[in-house]
Amino acid sequence: MDIYVMRHGQAEMTAPSDSQRQLTSRGREQVQSMAAKLASMITKFDYVLLSPYVRAQQTWDEVKGYCQEPDNLVTLDELTPHGDAKDVVYFMKQLASDSNVLIVSHLPLVGYIVQELVPSAGAPLFATAGIAHVVIGDENELISLDNPAN
Repeated sequence: MDIYVMRHGQAEMTAPSDSQRQLTSRGREQVQSMAAKLASMITKFDYVLLSPYVRAQQTWDEVKGYCQEPDNLVTLDELTPHGDAKDVVYFMKQLASDSNVLIVSHLPLVGYIVQELVPSAGAPLFATAGIAHVVIGDENELISLDNPAN
């Protein structure tokens, strides 16, 4: 299983609630830059797992222009900033072992998901629109952590 864990792009600082914060124009540019890199590695996901927060949904809206429609698009309440990484990983383990999965979520959860999958990697820090590529196999491995150019 190939898992791509992505943090949303830069978001506005204020909104009526954290869940309603939207991407800035810079955030959209960051996501587009990373989506182009992602498209050079993979063109279709079997599953896209999304936070219900606006900025994560908008991040996917930018990414989807760079890849084919996924087989399954799932919004998970567990993918909010303070969700439980163990619950997310448990959900992923129910998916087919040969799946390609994209997760779009938030700090600190994205780092904790990587740590849950690859304990030796720790909980890496993600820049906005950063993507970690993790391969799940006999031994799980963090392949890369790419962040957009500033």
